[in-house]
Amino acid sequence: MRHVYPNHEVPHLWAHQTQDEARNSTGSFYFDGPTIYSYGSHFPIARHVTNERSERAILLTTAHHSVTTSGHCSAVAGAIPSDVPVFRVPHLRNSWGDLPNHTDNVESYVRRISELLGKAKRARVHRDWYQREALGLREQLKRYVAFFALRDVAVPESDELDALQSWIAAHEEEEQQRREEAARLTEEERRREQADRIQRFRAGDPNVSYIPGVSPMLRIVGDEVQTSLGARFPVVHALRALTFVRRVRESGQGYVHNGHTIHLGHYVIDRIEPDGTVHAGCHVVKWEEIERIAQQLVCSVQSQA
Repeated sequence: MRHVYPNHEVPHLWAHQTQDEARNSTGSFYFDGPTIYSYGSHFPIARHVTNERSERAILLTTAHHSVTTSGHCSAVAGAIPSDVPVFRVPHLRNSWGDLPNHTDNVESYVRRISELLGKAKRARVHRDWYQREALGLREQLKRYVAFFALRDVAVPESDELDALQSWIAAHEEEEQQRREEAARLTEEERRREQADRIQRFRAGDPNVSYIPGVSPMLRIVGDEVQTSLGARFPVVHALRALTFVRRVRESGQGYVHNGHTIHLGHYVIDRIEPDGTVHAGCHVVKWEEIERIAQQLVCSVQSQA
């Protein structure tokens, strides 16, 4: 089993707990069992927890961090499946066991709610945003208390938040439309940014080397093939693999790695479908994308000869 992965793969392996440990090449981003860290055990980013009813949740740190660690934290948050409850707290575990420090975590929720309500009262603009953030934190605190079955924990009362919650309930359809419109605008912006990154990747822009969320793309830069998921391997390896993929397509019989290893740099082809789709690690590259650079491969190898 591999233990060293690119940065973007580490949080996904942790989120799904597909193995006990993994790290990036420098060891600055890694997980050990349920906890994932940035630059050492002094900064745990998030941790899987299970309650007495065997229900799962994730504790995500609220601690302040550097720019690089902030990137790690964002990657971890983005890798968490949408159906897993997430609690944003300062303490992921106490000093004497696996359970988090509930007292400090609850106090943190109460303090953050109070601070947001204070900002809402002073705000000339964005008052509604502060109130909604406070309401969201209060609902998260309620779920935290229920998840860990904490007794004698009083969730803070607020006439202001109660009124906002009642208004939202009374205008649920309007709220749903607002959320859908916000989501639509966000998706449109994401697609525009993604289309721009795709164009720049294909043009060979060195500043665009990783594009998640789309079928992996290929480009040739010098004597390397680069993928849109950040992998790279020699063009001579790619040309040999191309010959083999073509034979698979002609035979109509799929290929599965069974001792005959086809290397692409540090990577290995795991499977080739009858239509030529190649599976290698987290990459699933369609035949159309392989065919698109086929002639460039041949020319590139000939120019190096």
